[in-house]
Amino acid sequence: MRLIAFPQWDKLTSLLRGMARQSAADYAQRKIVRIIPKNGVAHLANYAVNLLAVEGGKTTIVMPDIVPGKARDFMLRVTASGENELLFTGAEAFEGEEGALEPPGDGETVVYFFTETSSDVLLVARKVVERIET
Repeated sequence: MRLIAFPQWDKLTSLLRGMARQSAADYAQRKIVRIIPKNGVAHLANYAVNLLAVEGGKTTIVMPDIVPGKARDFMLRVTASGENELLFTGAEAFEGEEGALEPPGDGETVVYFFTETSSDVLLVARKVVERIET
């Protein structure tokens, strides 16, 4: 048997369920963050798609800060022109396939995927972006 304390109870619970679903959906979405290096240093954001354009030279890429009890997980899309050197810092270690941290070539776009798999150890995957003609 269901006892209704006030006539609007069903509407209230339905509204609360809808708010919870929307909050979960909003949390699952990743931000897109355009990174602008300052003095050759680019700081990445966690739980985001980081966009970076480099125009030759050396760029130091700093990983997001560690949050105790949470794993870091983010992407970095780098569009390059000219010869570039990328130096990745901010983690005790990086692991993945050989060449995963190689910089993009001149005119190339590369996406790096980072996931923390152990304390201060980031797994890295690298994918060269190819345009798909439709």
